[in-house]
Amino acid sequence: MENNEPDQNPIQSSPGSIFTEQEFSIQGYDKHIRQARNAIYAVAILLAINLLIYSFNIPEGYQYFWLDLIIWSAFIAGFIFLAVYTKRKPYHAIVAALILYAAFIILNAVIDISTLYGGFIFKIIIIVLLVKAINNAREAQELQDNFKPQ
Repeated sequence: MENNEPDQNPIQSSPGSIFTEQEFSIQGYDKHIRQARNAIYAVAILLAINLLIYSFNIPEGYQYFWLDLIIWSAFIAGFIFLAVYTKRKPYHAIVAALILYAAFIILNAVIDISTLYGGFIFKIIIIVLLVKAINNAREAQELQDNFKPQ
């Protein structure tokens, strides 16, 4: 009464690896990815606080607050989504967050050039954390993709 059928576990029978998913760990990569995720959350939180402060200080007769609200909310939602997405696809999320942050900085600079100097150190810290995490995120994502069941 022996069963001669091959093992049905796709992870263990995967020809690409001799390791199981339980043996896989991204411990060497998670520090920079976690820092990047926290930086993305920090940007979203600071934008939300800034929007809240801005909404209480609207000048009289300003007609385009609804447009500002939509744009800022889209950026905040985008950063929150990307921070959550770093758990699934860290490389893509961090690169997209870097692009989104650059777009936000450029958009503000087009509207008012003096915004480039405000929070300059914070902007540099965020960019450095995201850039530093890109290589680790790429390697971690490649490892995750190699252990994906086929």
